[in-house]
Amino acid sequence: MLNRMENYEELYRMRWESQTKKDKIINPKLETKNGAKIKPAPKKLTKDAEMLNKLLKKELSLKDASDIMSLSLNSLRQIKLIYKLPRTVK
Repeated sequence: MLNRMENYEELYRMRWESQTKKDKIINPKLETKNGAKIKPAPKKLTKDAEMLNKLLKKELSLKDASDIMSLSLNSLRQIKLIYKLPRTVK
Protein backbone atom coordinates (compact mmCIF):
# COMPACT_ATOMS: atom_id res chain seq x y z
CA MET A 1 0.00 0.00 0.00
CA LEU A 2 2.80 2.40 0.88
CA ASN A 3 4.50 1.77 -2.46
CA ARG A 4 1.32 2.73 -4.37
CA MET A 5 1.07 5.90 -2.30
CA GLU A 6 4.68 6.83 -3.03
CA ASN A 7 4.14 6.22 -6.74
CA TYR A 8 1.05 8.41 -6.69
CA GLU A 9 2.88 11.21 -4.86
CA GLU A 10 5.77 11.08 -7.32
CA LEU A 11 3.41 11.16 -10.31
CA TYR A 12 1.45 14.04 -8.77
CA ARG A 13 4.66 16.02 -8.14
CA MET A 14 5.87 15.51 -11.71
CA ARG A 15 2.53 16.63 -13.15
CA TRP A 16 2.42 19.61 -10.78
CA GLU A 17 5.87 20.78 -11.84
CA SER A 18 4.99 20.29 -15.51
CA GLN A 19 1.80 22.35 -15.16
CA THR A 20 3.63 25.05 -13.20
CA LYS A 21 6.18 25.43 -16.01
CA LYS A 22 3.38 25.79 -18.56
CA ASP A 23 1.60 28.35 -16.37
CA LYS A 24 4.77 30.42 -16.00
CA ILE A 25 5.18 30.55 -19.78
CA ILE A 26 1.59 31.75 -20.19
CA ASN A 27 1.70 34.19 -17.25
CA PRO A 28 5.20 35.50 -16.40
CA LYS A 29 3.88 37.13 -13.22
CA LEU A 30 3.86 33.67 -11.65
CA GLU A 31 7.65 33.47 -11.91
CA THR A 32 9.48 33.73 -8.61
CA LYS A 33 13.04 34.74 -7.86
CA ASN A 34 15.02 32.05 -6.04
CA GLY A 35 11.79 30.40 -4.88
CA ALA A 36 10.66 33.50 -2.96
CA LYS A 37 7.32 35.14 -3.57
CA ILE A 38 7.40 38.41 -5.44
CA LYS A 39 5.56 41.15 -3.61
CA PRO A 40 3.30 43.26 -5.79
CA ALA A 41 4.20 46.91 -6.13
CA PRO A 42 2.18 49.13 -3.80
CA LYS A 43 -0.78 50.88 -5.37
CA LYS A 44 -0.26 54.45 -6.48
CA LEU A 45 -1.95 56.84 -4.06
CA THR A 46 -4.98 58.81 -5.17
CA LYS A 47 -5.43 62.45 -4.11
CA ASP A 48 -7.60 61.42 -1.17
CA ALA A 49 -5.13 58.71 -0.18
CA GLU A 50 -2.21 61.16 -0.36
CA MET A 51 -4.06 63.65 1.85
CA LEU A 52 -5.01 60.93 4.35
CA ASN A 53 -1.44 59.66 4.37
CA LYS A 54 -0.13 63.14 5.24
CA LEU A 55 -2.69 63.54 8.01
CA LEU A 56 -1.95 60.11 9.48
CA LYS A 57 1.78 60.86 9.46
CA LYS A 58 0.98 63.94 11.57
CA GLU A 59 -0.76 61.52 13.98
CA LEU A 60 -4.28 62.80 13.41
CA SER A 61 -7.08 60.37 14.14
CA LEU A 62 -9.38 59.11 11.39
CA LYS A 63 -12.22 61.07 13.02
CA ASP A 64 -10.28 64.33 12.74
CA ALA A 65 -9.19 63.47 9.20
CA SER A 66 -12.81 62.80 8.19
CA ASP A 67 -13.79 66.26 9.44
CA ILE A 68 -10.92 67.92 7.57
CA MET A 69 -11.45 66.02 4.30
CA SER A 70 -15.28 66.07 4.45
CA LEU A 71 -15.42 62.31 3.89
CA SER A 72 -17.13 59.69 5.98
CA LEU A 73 -15.18 57.77 8.57
CA ASN A 74 -16.00 54.53 6.78
CA SER A 75 -14.54 55.76 3.47
CA LEU A 76 -11.33 56.77 5.21
CA ARG A 77 -11.10 53.35 6.84
CA GLN A 78 -11.43 51.76 3.41
CA ILE A 79 -8.78 54.06 1.91
CA LYS A 80 -6.44 53.28 4.80
CA LEU A 81 -6.96 49.54 4.33
CA ILE A 82 -6.66 49.53 0.52
CA TYR A 83 -3.53 51.68 0.36
CA LYS A 84 -1.98 50.35 3.60
CA LEU A 85 -1.58 53.79 5.14
CA PRO A 86 0.37 55.48 6.66
CA ARG A 87 3.35 54.78 4.44
CA THR A 88 6.33 56.57 2.97
CA VAL A 89 5.88 57.58 -0.66
CA LYS A 90 8.83 57.04 -2.96
